[in-house]
Amino acid sequence: MTYRLSRNGQDLGIFALEELQRRRASGELNGTELVWTEGMVDWQPLDSVLPREAVSPTAPQSSAGQKSQSNKMLMVVLLVVGIFLACGMAIAWVGYRWIVRPSVRELVRQLPTTLSEAASGRVSAMDAARKPVMSDTNTLTATEAMKVSREFRMRQYVEGYKLRGDRNSECDVLALGLLSNWIACNYDGTVDTNLPPLSEMSDRLANDPACTDPVVLTAAAVNTVELHEAIRRLERATKGFENSKHLGYPKMYAIETLATKLMNDRTDRLPVLDAQALQHFQATLTDGSLRPEDQDQMADILVFGWGEGFFYRNAVPIYSAVKNQGDKFQWLALVLEGENEIGEAWKARGGGYANTVSESGWRGFSKHLALARKDFTRAWELKPNLPLAPCRMIYVSLGDSDSKEMRLWFDRTVAAQIDYGKAWDDMRWGLRPRWYGDMDSMLAFGVTALNTRRFDTDVPRKFFDSVKDVESELKLPPDQHIYEREDVWPHFKELYEGYIAVPSAAAWSRDGWRSSYAVVAYLAGKFDVAREQLRALNWQPHPWNLTGWSRDLTIMPLEVAARTGPQSQSVEAAEALREAGDVAGALKMYDRLAAITNTDTMTMEFAKERQASLGKEKHLQAGEWVPFLPADKDFTGWQVNFGKCAVLPDGALEVRSDENGHMLYSRVRLGAEFEVRGSFEVVSSTSKAFQGGLVMGIPQYETYDWYAFRIKRNSDEGDVASFSEHWTKQQILAPVNLDSRTNRFDFRYRDGRVSATVDGREVFKNVRPPKDTSVTTNEFYLGLGAFNDSNSTVIRYHNVEVRELPNQ
Repeated sequence: MTYRLSRNGQDLGIFALEELQRRRASGELNGTELVWTEGMVDWQPLDSVLPREAVSPTAPQSSAGQKSQSNKMLMVVLLVVGIFLACGMAIAWVGYRWIVRPSVRELVRQLPTTLSEAASGRVSAMDAARKPVMSDTNTLTATEAMKVSREFRMRQYVEGYKLRGDRNSECDVLALGLLSNWIACNYDGTVDTNLPPLSEMSDRLANDPACTDPVVLTAAAVNTVELHEAIRRLERATKGFENSKHLGYPKMYAIETLATKLMNDRTDRLPVLDAQALQHFQATLTDGSLRPEDQDQMADILVFGWGEGFFYRNAVPIYSAVKNQGDKFQWLALVLEGENEIGEAWKARGGGYANTVSESGWRGFSKHLALARKDFTRAWELKPNLPLAPCRMIYVSLGDSDSKEMRLWFDRTVAAQIDYGKAWDDMRWGLRPRWYGDMDSMLAFGVTALNTRRFDTDVPRKFFDSVKDVESELKLPPDQHIYEREDVWPHFKELYEGYIAVPSAAAWSRDGWRSSYAVVAYLAGKFDVAREQLRALNWQPHPWNLTGWSRDLTIMPLEVAARTGPQSQSVEAAEALREAGDVAGALKMYDRLAAITNTDTMTMEFAKERQASLGKEKHLQAGEWVPFLPADKDFTGWQVNFGKCAVLPDGALEVRSDENGHMLYSRVRLGAEFEVRGSFEVVSSTSKAFQGGLVMGIPQYETYDWYAFRIKRNSDEGDVASFSEHWTKQQILAPVNLDSRTNRFDFRYRDGRVSATVDGREVFKNVRPPKDTSVTTNEFYLGLGAFNDSNSTVIRYHNVEVRELPNQ
């Protein structure tokens, strides 16, 4: 086993355990140095990991000397223990006097003040984590619950449109198809594949003068990919609802969906929209939208779903309206009132550490949690077959009890629905060290989920979530994992092979599990296992399984093939040089590999990919400006995510957008301090709107941990330069005067700040990004991309160059 060695903050390198033993015995090391290896929670003193004989002096001692030494050691130990206990008593007194306070002592069990209390907490957490999960034939699954949710939406939208809609024969069939497929896609129904995609149907209906029904316009709004167009359609829908025969539920949904998307005048408009939505909510209780058997649907919407913000802002009038309906909605009233009490408890306490909470804050916290406990307990007693109320009691127990009671309410939740996701999430949270557990109990709870063997549900996969939690507690970079650990990897094998072996699994589902298994095996360094799964997939893993790992995995199948092929030793050596930063050395090896004519096709292709990226990395390391556009028609060294791209004879890149715009990035690893310059030309646009720009980080449309710099023109924002998280509203904006044809840009990213010019005019100067994200700097990539404003464009990029900025 090898360890990384550090002394006085200086990294001394990686050493085998035997070498550390030798140096310790010779006196080169004194034992107080810090060491770390994969699987350790934190750095530890060297002597704590060395075998006892390695720490002992090399010269033998007489028995008298040994006895004297033992007596001295005993005195030292007793002295240290005495000091520790004295400090512990002092800390306990300070904690009691200034943090706990006698009147609210019971609320701070997360801060044990004695060794026995801390040990007891760990044992309790492990007991809670390891307790088997029980279920019976009456226990629901998410699949069964999803069916109920789907039927609820079908009644609200499809049946509502049929009975009360403004139907027109010119668009009626397409309108029904949009509503049915929208619900099927979101609630695990059967999609009519003979119909166009949802976004295409939405655009056709929104642009059809014959289609005026507000329910259809609402569906058309939420299924468009462009924010501003969605807002326009929702404005039309909410206006259309005013004189319609539709019931309260779709009206409330349209208004609150609009509220979540507003960009302009949000402060002024939000109270007005909430007031309208509250009227429609009250109507749902009497107009037939909401039936007594639908109470769990509305509770889920207001507590966890699209109505969560609406409820948070209007909790008292909402639950009061429900209470006024009497016994038929009693369960819902109790749940909503309990949820409000949770919010009030945390308002009283505040969000700071325990020692910042006032005595009155603790009293308010205790009071409101007690009221929440009363409401949720009563709701569970009324309907023990519904999981939401006992699930919220897990959260209440997190604030005022311990892991034992959390597990009690967890058991009651999963007895109602075994795969109720929020229950598993909250239980995992309570097992973190900051609450009642530690990393051992966190991982044990994941094993408990796996041990259910319920591969017909999402439960065994919860082991993956537990591993992810442990990684976050270890504060690992987002692209680093613990998958290869001896206490982790065997469980991953059991997890994935269990899902793959389900006899009733559809082919696409089994292939999805194989794809994820291949990725986890690859990240764990188990290349033979990854190869086995990729071969079963004909080397074509599902693309969506390759995203979200904070790593570029687009050529992972090629790398696995190369690492397990006839040139595996050479590939492994080249990759080791690349990871060590020896770009020139790795490039030489891949040049030789690419020249071998009798190797396998996938190794050859992988070598060419590495040649393309390493060649540019070599020039970047030298501080040179490097041409930054694809160099061949095969886009070697590039990943095209979407958009139709072509390299033109003059070296320009032409991109024809699809419904999401365009995005492609280079596999050249770029340091997080760089400068880019170039220009883009608007060849055509179906409207006056256009966008061009850069993407950086790990640019994957399905994730959010990447940045975008865009130069754009649209009817809502005008001419602006934007730097954003993903292509979202989390952005900084600067007005610009754009040319309708060609615009130049110079973009600089240094020390986490943004500077940029457009057509020679400064738009950003050392500006911080709009939001901290988990953008990794270990693998930082740069690409070209921009969104589309419900139009089609053809953009050409010219003379784009990049350079790494020198150290300041």
